[in-house]
Amino acid sequence: MISPKTAKLLSVGGFFKVKLLKTVDSTNDFLKALPQNEAREGLVVVADEQTRGKGRLSRKFYSPKGGLYFSVLLRPNSQEVLSKLTVLAGVCVCDAVRKVCGDDASIKWVNDVLIGDKKCSGILVETTENLKGFAIVGIGVNIGDDNIDDSLKDIACGVTDRGKNTRFELLAEILENLKARYADFNATSVVEEYKSRCSTLGRRVKVLRNDGQEYFAIAKDVGADCRLKIEKSDGSTEFLDSGEIKILIS
Repeated sequence: MISPKTAKLLSVGGFFKVKLLKTVDSTNDFLKALPQNEAREGLVVVADEQTRGKGRLSRKFYSPKGGLYFSVLLRPNSQEVLSKLTVLAGVCVCDAVRKVCGDDASIKWVNDVLIGDKKCSGILVETTENLKGFAIVGIGVNIGDDNIDDSLKDIACGVTDRGKNTRFELLAEILENLKARYADFNATSVVEEYKSRCSTLGRRVKVLRNDGQEYFAIAKDVGADCRLKIEKSDGSTEFLDSGEIKILIS
């Protein structure tokens, strides 16, 4: 049985209005295609599966039936809020996974939620000229390990499946977390919460820059602007605001 909290969040009214879909190419793209006069802040699109799920750097996000895939339409009131939506969503997902599923989740800079060193959730924030002033927060969470493709099992996992309502209980908790932090946005608090959950800090990483450069470093800190401070082997420091890192196990 769905809890009263979940039922309330999935009903029409309040801040969120949830639309359930069977199959969609991408929940982010579904919202991006809305005409401006149909866009409203708090609209949430949830799909049973995505045929062309999206990740960072134009990658695909494997999205078979059984996982949680949704996008939220928001209208940030400042550039500062917009710039923090990815880390804000990361905190919300991480806390929800811990509470609903009981997993020891953490965040890998910048937008992956991990259990151990495997990815269980990804986040993609996008803007579009079609919906001026809006931002779309796309979130995908793998539920259970049965739906993980064999080719991804070394790097991906699912959150613990607590039963048939895990998907919607997790959705409700993420939305509740998001509403609370978004409505009472505090940039300093969001960054500190993010840092406390970020398992990247203190780890040896491989940096893969967009220009093709690759090198090893130590992840030292996350700045107020959410850039990752790294220390290279020669002792010099650098702040990353793009590209990708891989956490080294040894």
